[in-house]
Amino acid sequence: MWLKLLIIGGILYALYRVAGGKILPERKADRRDSAEEPEEGETLVECSKCSTYVVKKEAIFYQGKYYCSAECLPKK
Repeated sequence: MWLKLLIIGGILYALYRVAGGKILPERKADRRDSAEEPEEGETLVECSKCSTYVVKKEAIFYQGKYYCSAECLPKK
């Protein structure tokens, strides 16, 4: 009985590997968090105050410098 289960399990595993492991749909939890890494082709800029890197399209451009948030903007 155990030998049959082991053989069937081995065959199923081999089929899974042959299919490239793509039998089950990819879950969001399995993917990298997109907030941590920018998508390909996006440029990172450094905040002039705190030196944090931010995606250029999300950064604030003020007086020729990039800032990560309104809190880092210089006060008037």
